[in-house]
Amino acid sequence: MFPALNQSVGRPRSTAADILEINGGTGPGFDALRFLLSVWVFTVHAMFICDGADAAEAFVANPLHGLLVKPALPMFFIVSGYLVAGSAIRTKSVSTFLMFRVLRIMPALAIEIALSALALGPWLTEKTFPEYFSDPLFAKYFLNIVGNVQFFLPGLFLHNPVPGAVNLNLWTLKPEFFCYLFISTMIAMKFIFSRKIYTLIAFLTIVLSAVYVIRGGQLYNFVGVADWKILILSFVIGGCAFHWNDGLVMSGPGAVLAVLIAAGATMYSPLIILHLLALTYIVIYIGTRKMRLPGILRDRDCSYGIYLFGFPIQQTMVYLLPSDYRSGLVILLVGLPLTLAFAMLSWTFVEEPVSRLKARIKRGIQVDTRWRLKLRPN
Repeated sequence: MFPALNQSVGRPRSTAADILEINGGTGPGFDALRFLLSVWVFTVHAMFICDGADAAEAFVANPLHGLLVKPALPMFFIVSGYLVAGSAIRTKSVSTFLMFRVLRIMPALAIEIALSALALGPWLTEKTFPEYFSDPLFAKYFLNIVGNVQFFLPGLFLHNPVPGAVNLNLWTLKPEFFCYLFISTMIAMKFIFSRKIYTLIAFLTIVLSAVYVIRGGQLYNFVGVADWKILILSFVIGGCAFHWNDGLVMSGPGAVLAVLIAAGATMYSPLIILHLLALTYIVIYIGTRKMRLPGILRDRDCSYGIYLFGFPIQQTMVYLLPSDYRSGLVILLVGLPLTLAFAMLSWTFVEEPVSRLKARIKRGIQVDTRWRLKLRPN
């Protein structure tokens, strides 16, 4: 275990469970962490969206790739696994858990898909309106709402450096939905409530992943982005970490050591498991720190909106900008504030009202809101 160092409660030892309890059952830094991760992904996309896949593939050989690209998506899924496991244990019911997941994911996703298909597409398509709306790609695009990922709309962005793709970010919906199915099964079989059983399942998942890597399997695609297997593994590890909250000592030296381990291990594929374990400690350490976002972002979870709207806005800018002004820096400096504006609108008019609905539902059903949850040891 990493060295113990109390940084928040004035006691000689501070675990993740201690910090959650002091903060009313929530990690004070998780919202800020998700926001920073979403900006990180947006920035990485801005670096390459003007130059296309060839530039991204060439960057894989750069040692900085392992530090700038590889950790971002696994960290997102570690956060998701950690928080969703806690939610599943509190709700106790498969139907309630799935209802809460649908309410969190679907409304804003449906709005983004509708805006892309009904506003962005007709505005920028190279096809006539009758051709656009009668093309099978138009109707198929709405399948994104239920996790059947579609990247293309008729006649849109055909000559961009990343041709045709409206929202590549949506590819992570499938592994995310698979993870929800996994947790639902764990709830139904009561495994989610047992530390030993969940840890055993996580251990077996890690072993199978290690065997896959040793036998030459790849966990990153040709541009060095984590594929679905590493994301699901990250989610499972994050969920396991939640079960061991009371044993995870949060310390500054431990976090520094985890950063060094994660940075070193990312350079070598056989050390991917060590890399993910170190990232898990980093994620929980940051999530249990008090992090304050600027006032305009406080009490707003804009990370999901940045995820949903970021790539379409970047592609639109690449399409509209004159070639002399088409650069990653311009996409970042102009596109990020624009994306943030859409994310804030999404939070204010879609996500926050739905979150209030979830709160009313929680009051009407039996949901265990204790943060020191009693997990079965076996």
